[in-house]
Amino acid sequence: MTRRPLGLLVLAAAMMVASVVLAFLMVLRLIRPTLWLSFLSFGFTMAGVIVGFIGTAMFIGPRRGDGGDPPPNGPDPR
Repeated sequence: MTRRPLGLLVLAAAMMVASVVLAFLMVLRLIRPTLWLSFLSFGFTMAGVIVGFIGTAMFIGPRRGDGGDPPPNGPDPR
């Protein structure tokens, strides 16, 4: 699997926007609110948050030197 953090962030944003739009359409009664659609909307929200968190961690991780490299100024004296 290739590391594509920006792709994961875009996917997470799309899932969360779809969740909000779906919930908003149910509130306006443009689509009939059912328990299944409510759980689907909630699932999109939770999956978007989790995928976004993973994407953010993958995006930030290499830039912080988490590859086992020592800090640039030497080891931490603490």
